[in-house]
Amino acid sequence: MRIDERLTEQNFGKYESTARDGAEFALAKEHFADRYEGGESMLHLAQRIYNLLDELKADPEGKTYLLVAHNGIARVVESYFHSMTNKEYAAFGVKNCAIVAYDFWGLR
Repeated sequence: MRIDERLTEQNFGKYESTARDGAEFALAKEHFADRYEGGESMLHLAQRIYNLLDELKADPEGKTYLLVAHNGIARVVESYFHSMTNKEYAAFGVKNCAIVAYDFWGLR
């Protein structure tokens, strides 16, 4: 087991500890390239997760990995493996303690 800081949940800046269904936050989430004030953009989040997944995919031993993360990270992982519209991306979520399997070999 190892901890990888890239799996840390997105920094929502000024929206930390606010309602995730708030109108202002919902509007801000539509701007993928904009950084949340004091936080990181959706594109920066995707970059760090995609970089991690690219490294795992390149593992010559073809190991199985278990990533434990919050829903925001799960959403980015899902988008790595499946094309999604912005609406599908925003709506995607997994239940607590759910296990979702992905296969790198289908991507090669």
